[in-house]
Amino acid sequence: MPDDLPLAERPDPVRPHAWNRGFRYWECFFAVSTAAVVALVWNGTGPVGAELAATAWIGALVLWYLALGRRLITTALGTGEMDGRLALVYRLGVLALFIPLVLTDREAMPLLAPVISHLFWLVSLRSTVVVVVALSFMPLLVDAVEGDALTDMLWTVPFCAATAAFSIAVGMFVHRVIDQSFERYELIEELESSRAEVARLSHQAGAAVERQRLGAELHDTVTQGLSSIIMLAQAARSADDVRRQEHLRLIEQTARANLAEARAMVEALASGEDEAVQAESSIAELAGGAGAAFAVEGRPRPLTPATAVVLVRAVQEALRNAEKHAPGASVRVALAYRESTVAVSVADDGPGFDPEAPVSGFGLHGTRNRVVGLGGTFQVDSAPGRGATMRVEAPA
Repeated sequence: MPDDLPLAERPDPVRPHAWNRGFRYWECFFAVSTAAVVALVWNGTGPVGAELAATAWIGALVLWYLALGRRLITTALGTGEMDGRLALVYRLGVLALFIPLVLTDREAMPLLAPVISHLFWLVSLRSTVVVVVALSFMPLLVDAVEGDALTDMLWTVPFCAATAAFSIAVGMFVHRVIDQSFERYELIEELESSRAEVARLSHQAGAAVERQRLGAELHDTVTQGLSSIIMLAQAARSADDVRRQEHLRLIEQTARANLAEARAMVEALASGEDEAVQAESSIAELAGGAGAAFAVEGRPRPLTPATAVVLVRAVQEALRNAEKHAPGASVRVALAYRESTVAVSVADDGPGFDPEAPVSGFGLHGTRNRVVGLGGTFQVDSAPGRGATMRVEAPA
């Protein structure tokens, strides 16, 4: 049965349980036993009238089972609920029909085995035990009615007691198997319900985290880039020709950088979690827009969307810092594909800075958090007077 089948559409629990198959086997046993007992009755030496009467009582027992007993048992196996009063009526009816049967023809006594066994499918167990004990002592009743000697009757008592004890032991085992099967079935239903709830909550939590991450990415890329373009465009209106050209150059550079990162983000979002994307073209576009040299080491290969976005974001932040703190410096971007990781570095020969000094911006701090959250490493190597280098390494 498929795991994703809704609970409302699940088949009745009577079908998958092993003890239900056992019940069908019992019905076959009951049918064969009934036919065999009828044959024994008619092969006996009793009068034809007694044989007809015994056959009629056997037919009444079968009809009583088909009319009420089978419905009670299949209902109990399917839902675990049974009408206790009807079950008691059925037990008493079986006892009332079996007594005249064996008194009419004791050749019908072997029918005792299937009759006793099926009563244990009914609840409650206590009422069944009383009727089973009474049925087990039917041979003693027949001996008494037929006037057998007291010594013969005393020999019958241990046999009847052993039959009752064995029947009760088997019946209790059947009840324990049924109860355990229902408990396991209910436990499986509860576990599947809990699993579905956990999956739903996990999906909601994952969606919330993804919304927060996407909001942060849009704020760090598109929003900041558009804000920079707006400010540069406003400054260009009132600037002279030389300054206007510089502002236009910065506008183009900013637009190219944001376009490259937006493409990387869109490609990552459009891909599935297990699909791979290329980061090399986006990083090359970022480097070209910033006028930086770009080099690739190793054999390029597709990366996971998360890794690609982190690398592109780190390169953009490093180039932005180089433009801001080391204008006119020579900048080099290197992308290295290794066996199980991919690394990118952005180096400039500008004035450098003290990495331990407090900073007011959140760019490098946010980049570090992204890289570490992905399981990678982030390092900034710089000192006053000897440029700066940012290195990022992430799982490939």
